[in-house]
Amino acid sequence: MEIRRVHRTTISDQICEQMKQMILDRTWKPGQKIPSEGELAELFGVSRASIREALLKLNAVGLLESRFSGGNYVREIGADICMNAILPIVYVSDNSLMEVLEFRQVVEAKVAGLAARRAGKEDVKRLTKIEHEMEAAAREDSLEKFAQADIRFHLELANITKNTLLSASMQLVRDVLSTNMEILVSRRGYESGIRDHLRIIDAVRLNDEKKATALMEAHLEDICRTFTEATAQTAQAGKSAG
Repeated sequence: MEIRRVHRTTISDQICEQMKQMILDRTWKPGQKIPSEGELAELFGVSRASIREALLKLNAVGLLESRFSGGNYVREIGADICMNAILPIVYVSDNSLMEVLEFRQVVEAKVAGLAARRAGKEDVKRLTKIEHEMEAAAREDSLEKFAQADIRFHLELANITKNTLLSASMQLVRDVLSTNMEILVSRRGYESGIRDHLRIIDAVRLNDEKKATALMEAHLEDICRTFTEATAQTAQAGKSAG
């Protein structure tokens, strides 16, 4: 790796850090409208262009929001915003899919159990609707539609927990799953996925936390086994071709 010279922090970065600290220490409270660009430029003693750049960065990470009525407002800081800082981690490793599958094994069994504990009738209806979409995709033999419905099912389970950190965690890995789920579905087939999801729905409907947890553990163990076997076969094929 080539070492490059370190550049000084830009003015907008310094402004951004100060403003971020004011939000985090509640000098500017959630829902509060912050001073205008002109007022901020005067307070910081900088150009409006530097203020505008800092505001864009704070909007991008979800600490501020611009409203049609005009001005920038402080957002309530929830777990979903905190997860923004973790987002790049999923993309830096060549082994990212395996890391995501391991993450799912650790987290999603508990998600299923908590969802079962907290689920109401409307929650079960939403899960059932998604499962019907999986069945329709299987009849069409559409790997893409089936895979996307599969992902939505797991995201919905996380939403049912009413825990914003768990929901944000699942959203975090959604893109990585989207690019690889079709491969996993093609290896496992439609039938096993539909069977597993129907059983999980039944456990959620009964608010059976232990059963939902156990079913999700088995489901994800099967997926990891499928991925490991597929990876081994691909590696072996590469050696044979070489």
